[in-house]
Amino acid sequence: MRKIERISTTAADRERLERLVRDRNTPQKVVWRARIVLLASDGLTAEAIAAAVGKSLLTVRRWRHRFAAKGVDGLLKDATRPSRVKPLRSEKIKQVVRMTLHANKR
Repeated sequence: MRKIERISTTAADRERLERLVRDRNTPQKVVWRARIVLLASDGLTAEAIAAAVGKSLLTVRRWRHRFAAKGVDGLLKDATRPSRVKPLRSEKIKQVVRMTLHANKR
């Protein structure tokens, strides 16, 4: 089993995380992310955290790393992902421009 470093939170970060968990208007995905960090700062193992929040080990590790890298603000937004729609090829763009510029006028 890999040993992972313990997450430490400042008093201000801990208060902010606890406020996120308590606030009824916080999106649920942010609530469980905050809970993951709070439990990690309490010294629980990744396995225990995963069981407590009902998420996978991979998810627990991902959000621990995100918090370590970006702090509380890193928990509030999802990472950007590339678009599923592929961009047009340059040949197709040129064809559309040609068709637009040289359309028959009636």
